[in-house]
Formats: sequence, C-alpha cells, structure tokens
Amino acid sequence: MSLIRWNARRTLPTIFDEMDRLFDTMLRSRWPLTREDFDFGPAVDVYEKDDEVIVEAELPGVKREDLEVSAADDSITIRGETKHEEETKEEGYYRKEIRRGSFYRTVPLPAPIDEDKVTAKLEDGVLTIRAPKAVDVRGGKKVKVE
Repeated sequence: MSLIRWNARRTLPTIFDEMDRLFDTMLRSRWPLTREDFDFGPAVDVYEKDDEVIVEAELPGVKREDLEVSAADDSITIRGETKHEEETKEEGYYRKEIRRGSFYRTVPLPAPIDEDKVTAKLEDGVLTIRAPKAVDVRGGKKVKVE
C-alpha cells in the first residue's frame, strides 16, 4: 500500500468554487427567466409628518386612467401601465431603453394609516399620495409590577 500525500488545494473548496455553486443554485431555481423577473416599479420618496405619511412617485407619461392606487393599514400599492400607441417599423435601433408595459410597487409605510382618508394626485408626472395617520386605538395599558 502506498501513501498519497494530502493536498488541501485539491480537497477543500475554494471561495471561487463556493461562489460558482451559489450562482448555479440561484439560476437553477427559476430558469428560464421571464419578463416579470425584470419588472420594477417607479422610484418613490416616503416621508412622515406629524399627522400624515406622504408618498411621492415618479410616473412620467402615465395617464390617470391607467393608474390604480390601493391602501392598506401599513402599505400603499401603486399599479399602472404605460402605453405607446405609435408603431415603428424601421430597423436600425441603436438603443431602445424606454420601457412600456405594466408596473406595480408596494411601499411599506413607517406608521399605520387611515385607509378611508387616503388621497392621490397626479401632476406633472409625479404622483403624490397623502395618507393620514390612524388614531392609535391600542393605546396600551400600564401594568403595575408587584
């Protein structure tokens, strides 16, 4: 029986081996990728005032009738669609980056809101959603420690 010299490089995985394994696992989980995997929602700013939460979303080219806003006690969902009626039959695009189609985005809010009093206004490509904060009915109760 002959002895074989142990070589750590051949038996222990390197960081590159682990990275390859990680990417292989991620890609195998949902392959082939679909168009929905690359969809994303509009850019938003969320800020809080004393009595309300305000969400502003950039929506250039979106019409009011193609927009839907829904509110839950802890989030706002913006859904919409951009349409382009003009059809181009020409070949020779160098770059085509303008995205057409549907989008959505759910934005978590920093405070609970009153869903019945939420307002939304679309002006100059910016959607402004004002959501009054909910009155805290839980309030809590102090418990005496004995």
